[in-house]
Amino acid sequence: MSVVPERYIDATINQLPVKLRSKVSGEATEGIFMWGATGTGKTYTMAALASKFITAGFICQRLHYEMLCLKLRDTFNPKAVQTELQIIEPFLECDMLFIEDVGTTKSMGHLESDFSLRVFYILLDIRLEHMRPTYITSNKSLENLTKSFDERIGDRLKTFVIINLGTKSRREVSRLK
Repeated sequence: MSVVPERYIDATINQLPVKLRSKVSGEATEGIFMWGATGTGKTYTMAALASKFITAGFICQRLHYEMLCLKLRDTFNPKAVQTELQIIEPFLECDMLFIEDVGTTKSMGHLESDFSLRVFYILLDIRLEHMRPTYITSNKSLENLTKSFDERIGDRLKTFVIINLGTKSRREVSRLK
């Protein structure tokens, strides 16, 4: 999977709204947790950030959270050719990690599985310990994501720059033009 999706290959920081540009261009030592409704520009913003970092020479990885969980669950198959560690290691070691759509497969008020919690916790904890920034998108607020996972996840995410993109879909606006 490409770090910058084909749809967003031309995304740049300069194309972001001024207020958002200042938030993502600032110091984000731990990373950014960006949340908002569907279509608010989370993936576009992350693609612009990834492009910026790749151009600066950083090693970046991007994943959809649920796809990572699917790949990891597939290692339980006796015929699997990769171990869980082999799959997750590149995401632990890269300079910048972009994780899209965390917590979106469970509706509000429902808990993530122990497996999903363990995967997300390992990613966050190891990357924080080694001071490697992580950039996360979700449709859930920090409060709701904490309820879906647990307090350990929420507490770690509090160290991130938190950006709320709101509820207005940019897709609907661009479709009407």
